[in-house]
Amino acid sequence: MPFADWEWQVDLVEGVVPREVEELVVALVDRICDLAEKENRPYAAARAAARFERAAGSSALLAGRQARSSMMTWEYIGRAFGCSPEQALERFGETPPDVDQGGEE
Repeated sequence: MPFADWEWQVDLVEGVVPREVEELVVALVDRICDLAEKENRPYAAARAAARFERAAGSSALLAGRQARSSMMTWEYIGRAFGCSPEQALERFGETPPDVDQGGEE
């Protein structure tokens, strides 16, 4: 199988980011930069960037955990997030429930 065909198959299996999602991210980043640079509204830009950062973090957690529950390997999840399988496990692995560290009374 030629390499180009292999990459196409991998994209089908792993998923291509939809164009509209790519465009929305680019538009949001551009708008935040415009606030800071062209409109000279750095505080508004900082607040918008902070909201984007929080939303990205929570959506990444959801996507990473959903990928794992869909039987994706830590290798593939790591590749999607640009990290190692070990880092993906650390970031998206199930966290144990809180255990009371105090003594019994």
